[in-house]
Amino acid sequence: MERQNKCDKYEGLFVFQNEEVLKEHIEHCSDCKAENDKYEKVSELVKEAAPVYLLKEKNKKIKAIKKLACCFIFFTGLTAFTGYKMYDNYNFQISSDYDSYITSMGLPVDDYGFLDL
Repeated sequence: MERQNKCDKYEGLFVFQNEEVLKEHIEHCSDCKAENDKYEKVSELVKEAAPVYLLKEKNKKIKAIKKLACCFIFFTGLTAFTGYKMYDNYNFQISSDYDSYITSMGLPVDDYGFLDL
């Protein structure tokens, strides 16, 4: 069973008074000292866990950036490959049946149909 005379000033002092008044009260009150010790342990645990949490958040951002980079590289590669295939399928050979515009003008041309200077 709990004591009836338990001190309940800790929260009021913590919120509304300065640190000096709180420490002075804790020195003389065992109930508030026990409560302060409990909160300090929790505070230490939170401080220990903070870097782990921040590292997880940082890793989430890095993973998102990596996914965006992979998508960019994939679509860039796909575009380049498609362009290469279109370039590869294009026929650059000059048909012997076709006279070039340069030939029709009466200018000298080489074996490939280019202007011969």
